Amino acid sequence: MRPTVMSLNSRVEPELVLLNEPPLDRNILFNSVSKLLLSKNYVEQSYPEALIAREENHPTAMQLEKMGVAIPHVDVEHVREEKLVVVTCPEGIVFNQAEDPDSTMKVNVIFFLLLKEKDAHLEFLMKLISLFQRSNEMDQILWAKSKDDVMELLAKNLY
Repeated sequence: MRPTVMSLNSRVEPELVLLNEPPLDRNILFNSVSKLLLSKNYVEQSYPEALIAREENHPTAMQLEKMGVAIPHVDVEHVREEKLVVVTCPEGIVFNQAEDPDSTMKVNVIFFLLLKEKDAHLEFLMKLISLFQRSNEMDQILWAKSKDDVMELLAKNLY
């Protein structure tokens, strides 16, 4: 039986929700998220390098109605466990744009996808993109005061 999209949502954990991060350099953020994931054994040792390389070659930042979002991810061989990391940064972190890789933009919400199956990735991306179109919910994620609020919102919107 193929795991459903819900399997990833149930793997949003409080320690993987990072609220109000300072506006760091993108690669510094990538390194700190990578360290966290490596410490929990959710990813392979190759993950940090793969994450930076993938984002360099295939930028994931998109402008929504009120904010920028990014969905950095890597190929399945760098992932040990399916997880979702959510980072909010009201001041914004500079990323290259998906549509125009030579242009940069500020991103306020970053979803790091850790997926084990190539097909699950597309299904989950569709759910995320549908969430991105709901400005209200995205605002609630960005300005959330607690990790529980973010986890509840994601559970409601990604199932």
